[in-house]
Amino acid sequence: MISGGKSYVSSPPAFSNDGKKLLICTGSIVSVFSTFTAMQITSLEGHKALVTSVVVVPTSSAAASKVMCHCWTSSLDGTICLWDFSAPELMKTVNISFPVYSMVIPCLLGQTAESSETGPDQFSFISVEDPSKAQDKHPKALSGQIRGCNLTQSRLVPGGILAETPKPEFMTISSSGRFLGIKNKRKLHIWELPANYAKHIAVKKIKLHHTKDFTTLAFHPTERIVAAGDVSGRILIWRGFGKKTFTNTDGLTNSSKINSRSMNQRSMSNAHEDDRPGVRGDDDADSCTTWHWHSSKVMVLSFSSDGAYLYSGGKEGVLVVYQLDSGKKRFLPRIGTELLYFTDSLDPSVSCVSCADNRILLLKMPSMEVMKTIVGIKPPYSFRKVDNGFYGGFAFVHTTGLVAIPTENYCIQFYSLYGDREISEVRVCDRSHQPGDDITTVVTLVALSVDGSMMCTAEWKLPEEGIGGLLCLKFWTSDSLKKEFNLSTIVYDPHGDAGISAVAFHPTRCMAVSSSFGGDFKIWVSNHGIQNKDQMPQSSGWTCYAVGSYKKKSMTAAAFSADGSVLAVAAETIITLWDPQTNFLVATIGKTLSPIVNLFFVGNSEYLVSASRDSPQLCVWNLEKLSISWSYYKLHVEAVACTIDALLFAVLILLPDSSNSMNNGRTIQGTDGIIALFNAGDPVPIATWSVTKAKGGALAFLQAKSSSLQGLDSDGKQPPLLLAFINGNHEFTIFDPYGKQEQNFSAALLEGHDHVISDDKGGYGYASIYGELKRDDQKRNETSSTLTGPSERPWENIFSGSSHNLPPFTQLCSSFLESLLEKRIVSED
Repeated sequence: MISGGKSYVSSPPAFSNDGKKLLICTGSIVSVFSTFTAMQITSLEGHKALVTSVVVVPTSSAAASKVMCHCWTSSLDGTICLWDFSAPELMKTVNISFPVYSMVIPCLLGQTAESSETGPDQFSFISVEDPSKAQDKHPKALSGQIRGCNLTQSRLVPGGILAETPKPEFMTISSSGRFLGIKNKRKLHIWELPANYAKHIAVKKIKLHHTKDFTTLAFHPTERIVAAGDVSGRILIWRGFGKKTFTNTDGLTNSSKINSRSMNQRSMSNAHEDDRPGVRGDDDADSCTTWHWHSSKVMVLSFSSDGAYLYSGGKEGVLVVYQLDSGKKRFLPRIGTELLYFTDSLDPSVSCVSCADNRILLLKMPSMEVMKTIVGIKPPYSFRKVDNGFYGGFAFVHTTGLVAIPTENYCIQFYSLYGDREISEVRVCDRSHQPGDDITTVVTLVALSVDGSMMCTAEWKLPEEGIGGLLCLKFWTSDSLKKEFNLSTIVYDPHGDAGISAVAFHPTRCMAVSSSFGGDFKIWVSNHGIQNKDQMPQSSGWTCYAVGSYKKKSMTAAAFSADGSVLAVAAETIITLWDPQTNFLVATIGKTLSPIVNLFFVGNSEYLVSASRDSPQLCVWNLEKLSISWSYYKLHVEAVACTIDALLFAVLILLPDSSNSMNNGRTIQGTDGIIALFNAGDPVPIATWSVTKAKGGALAFLQAKSSSLQGLDSDGKQPPLLLAFINGNHEFTIFDPYGKQEQNFSAALLEGHDHVISDDKGGYGYASIYGELKRDDQKRNETSSTLTGPSERPWENIFSGSSHNLPPFTQLCSSFLESLLEKRIVSED
């Protein structure tokens, strides 16, 4: 099994001590990237759930940093691990038994790894969730805890609960390891940590208040300065915090001293207002300054290593650099997406910014020049549906394992499923995307030719206040060597004001079809015709070759057969079959319960698969008999994939929210979908797999390559095909559908879903509709001589009676034509 597509920005990354490597939390593993090439070097695999934090152990010298490469990681699986990421090798595992959402290790800051290993016990602070309280639905339930953990003895500190919060909070620690802080709605909680936590279980704490909810905070590296951002875009900077509370070092101040101090502060609050500008109430700080540049919530705050600058970022996609003394600003603009984290390294010339579109920018400091970019698969749209059409969707190149993904910034990302990396990005619209702007243009569809050399995109420019709106169909061609697409043709409003429901390419010719909800479909051809495989496409355009419709019904899906001889277009609930060369309607097939949204030919066979959503139905049709072969009702189909030269097809099925999938009495926990593998001629699935995040997912059969089988359990045999599944979060898995990992949930799949198998005894085609024709077995004698006579008048009685009892048309036509001709009388000599 090959997996990938994980988020690179679920947690802050960490630099190695020499700044040459970047450790990134990617799902349940930690990926190690080179900062020079932005390519993955190795990975740390051992956790069984999401990795939430990574802390690199410091070294005493540059020479030691090249040899000693240790780090601690925490995970939602309830474990903390120590790694040697140069090997890579797992050195130690600490079982906490609580999901860890954040971790800091104060004892590592300000000391070397050598001294920490030979010195006293190492302690960490972890933000965990108490499962017993997490299930409590009381609005004031405190499920989050900040606890102390003895890493040396691999156990939690007894009674070492530092704080309880409504939910697990992200912790921030100062570079010296002295102060620890969290945000809790409109309050900042700051603790002064003792040098030896084992002897001082109780620590001092202060609170700083605000009128808005906080989003992030950061500590100055050398002074008592803390900065925090809020949801309105403001940045508050407190100077001299904790001077009154954090004066003693012998544990907490007793309650009587605290009460007397608070009373004195209240009585002298008016006298001290001028001495503490901007500070609210009795907050322990000398002053508070407010800066406001961001228009929405602040997500990034970080001080430079020398403390002279403050970095901030948010939804605007701009990195702002403040000079702390003067407040002057510099900018790194046009990043194009929301900023999440800013991470600096011990090498002051290298930093990185984590972006919401699954990118990490490696910056050269202090010029903030983007040196390299680590790019993961782009996240899904934050919106799904517009009017009659759905956003997004995927297009696959089955021979190379590439997938084309529409993105929110008006681009198409080409991502390698085998290499788990971005290949290229094509900008569909000539418009720069700025996060936070209103959505004005949506890429609704993308389609690729079989070899990936041609692409078609459909985009919709949304109307403003109900006025305007424009639909565009664009054709692209690519160089087979560079895989760079160039725009060939733009067609504005190809189907009038109606939305485009589907686009498909001909398998062997430069031909494509687009269907619309307006009631027509159009066949498009390239002026260049057929291109040679290794020849670069010349400048050419696409023109409309033919237009078709069926009874003014909406055309909701379209597909070409494997050889391109048949074009199937769904006219709502009816499937129409056309000759794409002559645009002649060949036949129509049956009727479904609701409009068809997916239509696929199963390889070179006579089977056709359709799926409907409003009244969920999966149907398999036999084109030779022009009738349904079998179908499932009440089956919510999210995606369908068919093989190119076999009788197999796979279906991604959504499970109802109120029910669990069962297999022989065993409940499949945590799943919301099933992948079912069918043979087109059999309604019983060959194999099924339970999956998660099935909503918005996709399936595709890929050609197996020897280089892509390293992560598969194929028993040394190369499978003919691999099945790829992309879930709603764009995480993907590639596996062998014939391998050991298949599970049999056929009974669970069939339970509660009605299925119908057609009976071929009743005939097919014309006979299945009108019944068998009566055949005339009377033989006609050859005429040696003929006489003429008046013809009979059979029309006087053949049209009598009810219309539904009339003989078949062939018999009516024969009798009627014979009555118009002179009858030959045969005489024998």
